[in-house]
Amino acid sequence: MSTISMRLLALLLCCFSGMAFSQSYEQLYSDYRGSLYQVRVIEKSSNSKAGLGSGFQISEDGLIATNYHVVAGAVSDPEKYQLEYLSVDGDRGTLELLNIDVINDLAILRQETPGPQFMQLAGSTPRKGETIAAMGNPLDLGMTLIPGTYNGIASGSFYDRIHFSGSINPGMSGGPTVNTDGEVVGINVATAGNQVSFLVPVEKLSKLYRHLREHGNHTDLKAMTHRQLLANQKAIIDTILDAEWKTRALGEARVVGEIVPSIQCWGNTHDDEDSAITRIDKGCTGQDVVYLEDDFNTGRVEYEFFWLESKDLQPSRFYSAYKQQMSSFYPGNTAGEDDVTNFRCRQKFTSQELGEAPPESDPEREDAEPVIARTSYCVRRYKDFPDLYDIFYLSLSVNEKDRALVSHFTLSGFTRESAAAFTEKFTSEIQWH
Repeated sequence: MSTISMRLLALLLCCFSGMAFSQSYEQLYSDYRGSLYQVRVIEKSSNSKAGLGSGFQISEDGLIATNYHVVAGAVSDPEKYQLEYLSVDGDRGTLELLNIDVINDLAILRQETPGPQFMQLAGSTPRKGETIAAMGNPLDLGMTLIPGTYNGIASGSFYDRIHFSGSINPGMSGGPTVNTDGEVVGINVATAGNQVSFLVPVEKLSKLYRHLREHGNHTDLKAMTHRQLLANQKAIIDTILDAEWKTRALGEARVVGEIVPSIQCWGNTHDDEDSAITRIDKGCTGQDVVYLEDDFNTGRVEYEFFWLESKDLQPSRFYSAYKQQMSSFYPGNTAGEDDVTNFRCRQKFTSQELGEAPPESDPEREDAEPVIARTSYCVRRYKDFPDLYDIFYLSLSVNEKDRALVSHFTLSGFTRESAAAFTEKFTSEIQWH
C-alpha cells in the first residue's frame, strides 16, 4: 500500500472513531437523561432560587447524589432554605437530605417521587487517557454532556480528586461523569479553567451510599460533620508528623520545605534597586480546603517564611522598614463571625545566640548580636464545633543589625493537641546560621 493510501486510511479511521464516540455519547445521554436532575436551594420566604447544582439518581427508590457544597445552605440554616429537584422533563418536587460527606463534598438526598431511571456506580477505575463524559446543567442552560479525558488522581492535595480534561461550568457541580458503558466514575466538583476540572472519585460516593444503607439516614447532620472534621484533621496531622521533614536554605536560615506531596512550596526574591532591603519569600500550602459554607472553609495547612537583609541601613532604620513590610498578616482560611470566635493571642519574646557561621560566610558574623524573636500564637474556636480551632502563628526574628526572618503558619480546623504537636515540630526545625 502506498504512503498516501496509508495516510488516507488513518484519516478515515480517525474520523470514524470520532463519529463512533459522538454517537456513543449521544446514546448515553438519551439513555440516562431521565436520571439527571437540577438540584435547587430555595429561600423559603421569597420562594426563590438561592443556589443551583446538578444531581443524579442512584437507586430505584429515588436516592439522588450531588455535592455537599450545592446543599450546604440547607444544612447550616434549614429554617431558611429547602431543597427541590427539577427533572429534565420539567417534573419538580421536594428533596430530603439524608447523608453527607463534607470531606469529599458529597451528599445523598431522597426525592419526593422516585424517577423511572437510575445510574449505576462503576466498580472499576478508568484507564488513564480514557474518554469519559461529564453531565450537568451549566449556568441554568439545560442539561449538557461534555466529553473529556480521565487523567488519574490529581497530585498536591490531601483530598482525592480526579483530574478531568473537560470544562465543568457553574451549575454542573454534583452531576455525574460516566464511562462509555454509562457507569458513573466521578462526581463533578470543581474547575481550574482551560479544560482542567476535578471530580470526586466514585469510590467515595459508593462508601457513603453503603453507610446510608447500613445505618440509615442521619437527622443530626452537624454532629456528623463534626465527626468527619475531627477524623480528617487527625489524618492530616498524623501524616505530616510521620513524614520526614527536610529543611531548605532561605538566605542564611534553614526553614521547612515540602513535608508531604500534598503541600507544595513556591518562592520569590524581591531585589529592587530602589529598595534598601532584599526579601526572599517561601510559601507552602495544601492546595484544597474543606467547604463548609460560602464564607467558611477549613482543613487548610499553610506555612511561609520571609528572609530580609540589608547592608546599607542603620539598625534602627532596618528594624523600622522590616516591621513595615511585615505588618499585615492574616489567616489562610475564611470564616465569619457566625462561624468562629475572635482570635485570642499570647505573645512572648525570646533571645538566642546565632548558630555557628558557615565557613564561607562573612567573618563579622561571628560577633553578631543575638536573635530576638517576638512570637504570637493565636487561636479562634469554631462555634458549632467547640473542640476545633484555627491556629495562627507568627514569629518575627531579627538580630537588630541587618537580617530578619519571619515565620508564619495557619492550621484551620485542628484540635489544640494537634496544633501543639505541629507547633513543637515546626519551631524545632527552623535554624539561623
